[in-house]
Amino acid sequence: PGRAGITLAISLDVDGGDATVTGAAAINQTGNNTIVLGDAGDFIMMESVQVAGALVWRMVVNDGCTLSTV
Repeated sequence: PGRAGITLAISLDVDGGDATVTGAAAINQTGNNTIVLGDAGDFIMMESVQVAGALVWRMVVNDGCTLSTV
């Protein structure tokens, strides 16, 4: 992210297979950096924050997405 406070929302509109998003850094305290949207309506919202001097995305809401670490 370019600065703190940016909101990013991702939603799967039509189920035609899985949509996978892999980030360079973890999006939660567990360390997950990969999001899989598998069904229509799956939704995730993230906000950019500063952690230890670095700007990173942090998950705010997850509705149906599968999270993992790659």
